[in-house]
Amino acid sequence: MPKDQAAPSSDEIIAQMDVLRSDIAELSKSVSHLAKDRAGKARDAARETARDQAQTVADGAAQMSRQAEDAVRAQPLAATAIAAGLGFALGYLSNRR
Repeated sequence: MPKDQAAPSSDEIIAQMDVLRSDIAELSKSVSHLAKDRAGKARDAARETARDQAQTVADGAAQMSRQAEDAVRAQPLAATAIAAGLGFALGYLSNRR
């Protein structure tokens, strides 16, 4: 500290400390709000991604179902034979226990 500058009084130090406490409190609030905002955005993005993936899976399942229906309509005898064979195989396996 230069010789021509007087040392701050205790009241000035207390006032500066109060200003510093206030600034720290405001900074803490700002950081908290920022963290909550980013967490909310991340949560929303994750929900949107999950929703998109669920829709993709549902679309794929619907397409496979349509393909199976088309195959049954195109070859009903083969579809019936396959279903009967699977039924006998599952029945046989379940009775072996």
